[in-house]
Amino acid sequence: MGHKAISRENLMMDELYSLENAQKFNWSSISGNLNPERVSHLENYVVGKKLLDAGCGGGAYVEFLAQKGFEVTGIDRCEEFLQVAREQGRLGTYVQGDVTNLPFADKTFDCTYCFDVLEHVNDELAIKELARVTSKRLIIAVPREDTIMAKFGLAFNPYRDQTHLRYYTEDYLRQLAGSADCKDIEIIPEGFIPFELLFKEMLDKEKISNKLSPFVFRPTYRLKSRNLLIDRILKKLTDVLMGIIIDFDDVENILASYYLRVARYKRVNVGLIAVLNLEETNRI
Repeated sequence: MGHKAISRENLMMDELYSLENAQKFNWSSISGNLNPERVSHLENYVVGKKLLDAGCGGGAYVEFLAQKGFEVTGIDRCEEFLQVAREQGRLGTYVQGDVTNLPFADKTFDCTYCFDVLEHVNDELAIKELARVTSKRLIIAVPREDTIMAKFGLAFNPYRDQTHLRYYTEDYLRQLAGSADCKDIEIIPEGFIPFELLFKEMLDKEKISNKLSPFVFRPTYRLKSRNLLIDRILKKLTDVLMGIIIDFDDVENILASYYLRVARYKRVNVGLIAVLNLEETNRI
């Protein structure tokens, strides 16, 4: 009975872990639209010459690093994803395989990076295998556990993906790193939600454009006097000056800038990067 339940679960996961699902959630390894944060992490933390992309998908990051002169191998269990890499003619070597049972000898690679994979598999097995085939450093990206947005019935893309088995906290990542026998671990938040752009998108320009005027900015400048007459004059002058300086037709930018300046909002991120050093080495 238990084996049948596991088989059904694996079958469902295989159906979800598809090219269609990857395109739906805009996986950058498939689309080729590389995530600037991920590119920055690779440029800052990759060490050595021989690299492994564990869970390479369509190979966009493999090609990115291969173009820079690295010897890169990409492995993915989904042949459909690897076919994308071949059809696109992407640089690098591609192998079909499972990250929990890698077909490579010990310490084959200097550095391994693994983006958005551990949440799909047995992460304890996977990280031990990644550490086994790597001599210097692991760079791992996982979705962060949501502690804010779910309270309001909201979910960003990483939390809508049904192939995810779990989400991660910094404490759990450190615990997981312990099973990889790493010398030290650095955890970096990533995937920050662009709330300024979201705020602008939610504004109804037609309804507020006629109501927005310079007096909105009075609390910011706080030009006041103990003399009521002078105080009124200062307020009027402020309104006139703001009307000259600021283009009040640009409603979205004005309000977004104003509220972001006078308020202090938490920066919400949906991902974490873990950099695991497997040997004593100076960080880059």
